[in-house]
Amino acid sequence: MPTTEQREQVLSYPVDLFTESEAVAKIENAWKHNQPLHVVTLNAEMVVASQKDSELDRIIRRAQLVVPDGAGVVWAIKLAKAKNSSVKRLPGIELAAAALAAAARQGQPVALIGGRKEVMDKLVEELPKIHPGIRIVAFANGFYDKDKESEMVLQIAEAQPKLILVALGVPRQEYFIDHYSSYFPQTVIIGVGGSFDVWTGFVKRAPQSFQKFHCEWLYRLLKEPWRFSRMAQSLPNFALQAFAEIVAKRAGQKK
Repeated sequence: MPTTEQREQVLSYPVDLFTESEAVAKIENAWKHNQPLHVVTLNAEMVVASQKDSELDRIIRRAQLVVPDGAGVVWAIKLAKAKNSSVKRLPGIELAAAALAAAARQGQPVALIGGRKEVMDKLVEELPKIHPGIRIVAFANGFYDKDKESEMVLQIAEAQPKLILVALGVPRQEYFIDHYSSYFPQTVIIGVGGSFDVWTGFVKRAPQSFQKFHCEWLYRLLKEPWRFSRMAQSLPNFALQAFAEIVAKRAGQKK
């Protein structure tokens, strides 16, 4: 588990203030000791969704590593504690790529779940070029027959992967990971959202200028306007709650 100095709370949800290298070291330590590790990449939308979903709430709180993927989460931490004003985002897509690189270096077996068939086919073709030496021992796209899900998971478990990336979107990927975690008692599992689409070029990631100013959410919104209604509900809600929590804490400290 993270140390007290590395773990913060955002609207009561845990957030581990790890750099990418620290997070990868934790992943490598799990491999070394044959331990399970569920990594959650937390953002503001996920926090608000969890407040309305007891199952998702439980899953996030039980995860061994929760990294600040979203700019809103980082903003809330900075606002709450000046001492952590230097905390930075740890985008899930970057942590997952670093985990793949580490797996390739160490020869750790990898499994991939999610995405459309054409995305998965290209991913399996491209990843060995990006990460020479990578051992992809199992993969399945996200459009499988629900009745055959358990059979699919059993086949993946038989391959004994030490790293699984699950790209089924939030919260489906979190439900999936939680439901089948017992099949993978020595595996690092990361929910990676739309990372497969980006890695294979089917979706373009936000330019560096947007990333630098923590505005990847704005780029996604400009490219995918259908996201607006969801973001319009969750982001202001999160910001107001975070601000109210901080005001209440500071008022209590003065008393």
